[in-house]
Amino acid sequence: MRDLKHVGYYIILIVFILIFIPLLIIGGIGEGIKIPGVFNKFTIPIERVEREEPDKKDITIKMFDVKKGKIVDIELEEYVAGVIAAEMPVSFNIEALKAQAIAARTFVLANKIELGGGGCNKHQGADVCSDVHCQAWISKEDRLKLWDARLAVDNWNKIVEAVNSTKGIVITYNNQIARHIKYHSTSGGKTENSLYVFGYQEPYLVSVESPYEDEAPNYTTKVVMSKKEFINRIKTLNSAVKISEKGLATQVKILDWTEGGRVNRIKVGDKEFTGIDIRWAMGLKSAAFSIKIDTKNVTFTVKGYGHGVGMSQWGANEMGKRGKKYDEIIKHYYRGVELNSIEEVMKNK
Repeated sequence: MRDLKHVGYYIILIVFILIFIPLLIIGGIGEGIKIPGVFNKFTIPIERVEREEPDKKDITIKMFDVKKGKIVDIELEEYVAGVIAAEMPVSFNIEALKAQAIAARTFVLANKIELGGGGCNKHQGADVCSDVHCQAWISKEDRLKLWDARLAVDNWNKIVEAVNSTKGIVITYNNQIARHIKYHSTSGGKTENSLYVFGYQEPYLVSVESPYEDEAPNYTTKVVMSKKEFINRIKTLNSAVKISEKGLATQVKILDWTEGGRVNRIKVGDKEFTGIDIRWAMGLKSAAFSIKIDTKNVTFTVKGYGHGVGMSQWGANEMGKRGKKYDEIIKHYYRGVELNSIEEVMKNK
């Protein structure tokens, strides 16, 4: 009997070790997974993390992962989820997220080498890269670490909903995948014609009104610098420019504007520049700017954020909040396009 009792004790001890000790290590029953690197405040229930993933297709994207420094294969819809997570605030209206999913999917398929696209011109052999050079992309794991634990899973599931509810849908023009899909943060009230920014004309990348953007954080911004700094920055564009601090206000003149209300050409000193030149030299958020020069400083008042071509993300959000569906958003910002399934487009090739 004594031997049997010892055996019973050993069995109970083994059960305790196998069941309860691991639970204590991960923080207690029901607390779930603790993501490292966020001071153990980031706790996600296991059953919720694994609940939803983007539906996958057979199409695989070759993406140059900037973080890993190499080309990786990734399923199309998984890639699209990562672009939404990196490119658009998850707090945006679900219809805007759906529009972003379609734009991201269209962009990558238009660039896919196997489908006749040109791929990423910075990384040979890759369809796209994970940087803003193509489209920003972030993995699910990295995105979860950046969100508040209380919102993380619902946030990811919202992205998954945007991906799955638009699964396989792309933007087409003349029954072909639209080759030059562009989007930006904030238009400042009106988008831009692609001709002024990228030097080519696409019939679906024309200037359109983008109302309701006033709430966007970068709807209007200011940049102030001294006259000396302004001149130094101008000389990074052309060191031979003849310009002086004295009478500077008379030496700067905007010559004309683009269709979307951005500076097209500007004369500074004895040289002429584009609005885009000035934007980058002065660190402005867009080329939609005005200039004020006083006795000490040069002040730029800027509208919008980004190149201004294609879909305004903040504009899309505001349209969604006002009841517009993703197809209405897409067709507003990309004129004359249609939405079709990938399978349908492949039939037309």
